Amino acid sequence: MNNKFLLSNIIRFVLLIALQVLLLNELPLNRAYLMIYPLIILLLPVFTPRLAVLFIAFFTGMIIDVFSNGGGLHTAALTAVGYLRSYILDTFQPRSGWDKLDVPNISQQGLTWFFYYSLIFFSIHHWLYFFLEVFSFTNFFATIFKTMISLFGSLLLMWILTLFFMRNSRE
Repeated sequence: MNNKFLLSNIIRFVLLIALQVLLLNELPLNRAYLMIYPLIILLLPVFTPRLAVLFIAFFTGMIIDVFSNGGGLHTAALTAVGYLRSYILDTFQPRSGWDKLDVPNISQQGLTWFFYYSLIFFSIHHWLYFFLEVFSFTNFFATIFKTMISLFGSLLLMWILTLFFMRNSRE
């Protein structure tokens, strides 16, 4: 892993945290809650050790919780999808297998692949977050509605950002 690669991941981390905390948490949306910070875990290199992914997910969730008064919801949901990430990547593994420096993004894996990968990743995250928030199935359909609205908005924003910053060449 070279310094340029590490620096780009640190910059992405800082920018996504700042975008979430300073802008998205402050938007006055009635039902929806836009969450872009799971992109930090989503875009980690494929062969990042699971323990490192869990640590980054936990640390990221804690930062978001501190600044948004989340009470551990962000930490729990992001750590859970951080744990499930390797299983999701194994499910969507290319036929040729993963290269050592592969990053699961649009420029390396393609638009269709990234669409399904991010859809499943964000769906699990949002489902966990909103059901942990209510911690009950009494308002099941209201929670599903809130999850779907937030998921649609978050994915739309995430895909726009990803397409905007997409690189044409492999690192």
